[in-house]
Amino acid sequence: MRYSDRPICRPGEDALGRADFSLALARAIDQLLLAREGFVISVLGAWGAGKSSVIEMTLRFLTHLEMQRASEHTLFGDAGPLPQGLEQLEQLAVVFDRIRDQVNAYDGLNVNFPAAQRNYRLDLFQGWLRNDTDAQKADRYWRLQQKIDEKRRTIQVRFSPWLIAGRSELASALFSELARALGEKLGANVKDAFVSILKRLAEFAPLAGAGLDLTTGFGVGKLLSAGATWSSNVATSMVTGPTLDELRENLKILLRSLNEQRILVVIDDLDRLTPPEAVVMVSLIKSLGDLPNVIYLLSYDENNLARLIRKGAKVDGREFLRKIVQYPIDLPRLQDEDLTRLLDSDLTTIIGDLRPEDQRRLGITWHFVFRHYLRTPRDVRLYINSVAVALSAAKDYVDIVDLLLLEVIRLYEPQLYRWIKENLSELAQ
Repeated sequence: MRYSDRPICRPGEDALGRADFSLALARAIDQLLLAREGFVISVLGAWGAGKSSVIEMTLRFLTHLEMQRASEHTLFGDAGPLPQGLEQLEQLAVVFDRIRDQVNAYDGLNVNFPAAQRNYRLDLFQGWLRNDTDAQKADRYWRLQQKIDEKRRTIQVRFSPWLIAGRSELASALFSELARALGEKLGANVKDAFVSILKRLAEFAPLAGAGLDLTTGFGVGKLLSAGATWSSNVATSMVTGPTLDELRENLKILLRSLNEQRILVVIDDLDRLTPPEAVVMVSLIKSLGDLPNVIYLLSYDENNLARLIRKGAKVDGREFLRKIVQYPIDLPRLQDEDLTRLLDSDLTTIIGDLRPEDQRRLGITWHFVFRHYLRTPRDVRLYINSVAVALSAAKDYVDIVDLLLLEVIRLYEPQLYRWIKENLSELAQ
């Protein structure tokens, strides 16, 4: 299907006017002085409201802000003047996006494109893009990307807790992901500090069945819980060596020594977890939220996540989140005209232009029916997919506006839709 539920990342695809909001958030993160002592930002919005798209555009703008700085001090004599505006960079990015998967596939094979092989790289780009001018644009974007990757100011690390099976593995998965992502960027010392904490957490594996204390973020419970087995080696390892607090302090010292670099940990859809998993994740963020030069960028529906925390930990979830998050920010409120514009753009793509009479009928249908059901971008995408399937089967045999209305009824009022089908002969008289 052309209209999936995948988030957008290109400002040019933004039909809801969120690009300016995303750019402002990217600039704030890029210049955030408070990151020296750790900082937690949350993007709040209902399910389907477009939080993931805002996150993706924000990360793209962050990358382009770094490229903009790099282009001011980088000379590629064989490529002519470098683009310095965000709009110019986005134009190059759109071209590069067309071959991004092929380039990533080469990277996956440990094949890179060093500057010394520029002609070889250009030949590949030209073959993929079928256009020499576009190949030059993609090459310039690629080289700026390589330039900032040498030492990014803001290292982006994504973590998807809902892909991890089981709450006991979430802490280890987060630390291992940070160790893997940051090892090459920040050096062996930082990587080893994360690995040390990871090893220490592994020694607490027998406590995996215990709960998490929201005041500390670490395991609590009866030492000898039902089914727990202990060997002398396990017991010895748990009472020798540095404590978790000592390892954490060592990590803080190393992170504080970063002069111009920060780590951005992105955790999207935090409210897709089960109640126990949600408690684990917010506890981890609480215990790690003050790591120097580490910024957390979270997204969730505050009502849903608060409910999960309340159910999983028996505490006021909303109040607990407010103790963790220094800067909660709501998505810009969607207006009827925003969704109308999105729906109109998608419908125009799949059905073309309507006759003036059908346009008038559709406008009335939006006012009295559609706007009461299609309230989020996700609702619109689901509806458009439904319409596309229905049109592919019956476009030449139905009234378009009637079909559009019936698909809304089928999705959101299934009992009424079944009644219409059962009584169609009488209604059509």
